[in-house]
Amino acid sequence: MDDNFLTLAIHTSEHALALKKILEAHGIEVKLQNYVASSAPIAVGVRVMIYEKDLPMALKVTESIEHLTSMNMGNIFSGHKGELLLPVDFNDYSICACKAGFDLANYLHLKPVLLHAYPTPVFSTSFSLDEASNLGIDNSLEEEYNEVELSKDLQKQGKKRMKALIATLHEQQKEGLLPDLPFDARMEDGVAEDVIKEYCRLSPPSLVVMVTRGKEKKGEQLIGSVTAEVLDDCRVPLLSIPENCNFTLMKNLKEVIYLCNLDQHDLICMDTFMRMFEYPEVNITLIPTSDKQDKGLKNKLFNLKNYFATTYPAAHFTTAIFPAKTFMADFNNYESQRGTELIIVPNRKKNAFMRLFNPGIAHRLLFERDLPLLALPI
Repeated sequence: MDDNFLTLAIHTSEHALALKKILEAHGIEVKLQNYVASSAPIAVGVRVMIYEKDLPMALKVTESIEHLTSMNMGNIFSGHKGELLLPVDFNDYSICACKAGFDLANYLHLKPVLLHAYPTPVFSTSFSLDEASNLGIDNSLEEEYNEVELSKDLQKQGKKRMKALIATLHEQQKEGLLPDLPFDARMEDGVAEDVIKEYCRLSPPSLVVMVTRGKEKKGEQLIGSVTAEVLDDCRVPLLSIPENCNFTLMKNLKEVIYLCNLDQHDLICMDTFMRMFEYPEVNITLIPTSDKQDKGLKNKLFNLKNYFATTYPAAHFTTAIFPAKTFMADFNNYESQRGTELIIVPNRKKNAFMRLFNPGIAHRLLFERDLPLLALPI
C-alpha cells in the first residue's frame, strides 16, 4: 500500500499532526512517516503522505488553511454541512432565485439563507461655520432628521417585503413547489455587493446562488452589476443563473463546458466540482483559454483530459480548441450545438486595474451568455 502513497509535505511532528487532522476531516486518508535525512542519525521531520487520487483535494485544503477560522474548523469537525447563500432584492426573479437555490440546497444538503441589503442614506453631520450661517442650524438638523426617518423607512419596507417573501416560500413548500427545507433570512444595511462579500468573508457559505438579468437586459446595466462585483472578490463558489433560463437540476445535468488554464488550478477546480456534486455522470468539454495555439498546448490538454478521465471515470471528457481571435464566436457555436447546460470557470481574483483593462472570461460569459455559470475561486 505504501507504493500508492505520495509525500504531500514534510513538517515538524506538531504541524504534521495538525495537517493530518485537517485532511482527514475532508475525507482524505493520511499516513505519517518519519523523515530521516542522510546526514542526520535521527528523524528530522515527519512526512505527510496521501493517496495520489486525493492530491487535488489535498492541495486545495492546504492552500486554504490560512483562511480557515476556528469557527469554520469547528463546523467541519462537528459535521456541519454549510449554507447556501441566496441574495434577494424582491424583484420578479427573486422567486426564480429561491427555486434554483432551494433545489440546489436540497441536492447538496445545505441550509438556504436569504440575504437582503437595504441602502443607508449618507449622513453629513459636519459643516463649516459659513454653511451653518447660510443654511441655518435648524434646517441642518431637519435634513438629518429626514435622513434618519428615510433610513428607518427603508428598513421597515425591507422587513415587510422579506416577511411577504418568506410567507410565499412557506406556501410553495406546502404545495410541493419547493423542497421542504428549513431556511434563515437576514437583512443588512449597506450596498448589496459589499454586504454579500462581507457575509462570504466572515461566514463563508458552501455556495452562493444569484439570478442575473437576461442577456438582452444585461447591456443596460453592464456597469455596476451586483453579480459581477461579487464575482470579482468572492472566494467561495458562485453560481449565476439567468432569469429566463430553465435551470436544470444538477442530478439531470448532461452537458458541461470547463474553461481551463492548463495549470494545477484545473486539478483543484475540477475536484471541487466533482466532490461538490457527488461525481456526476456528465459530458465535460475542456476548452483552454490560452492565446498560444501550439503543440505544447495540445499535449497539455491531452494529458489533462487523460488525467481527468482516469480520476473521474463516471464522467466523459472531450476537448476543443478555438483560436484566440475568434474564441467567443467559436465558443458560442460550439455550446449551442452541444446543448450546453452549465459553464465552469476558474475564477482568479483580479485588482480593479486589471478588471478595467483586461476583463476576464467569466465577465464576458456572464454578460454575453444566457447560461448558468459556476465560478470556482482559485
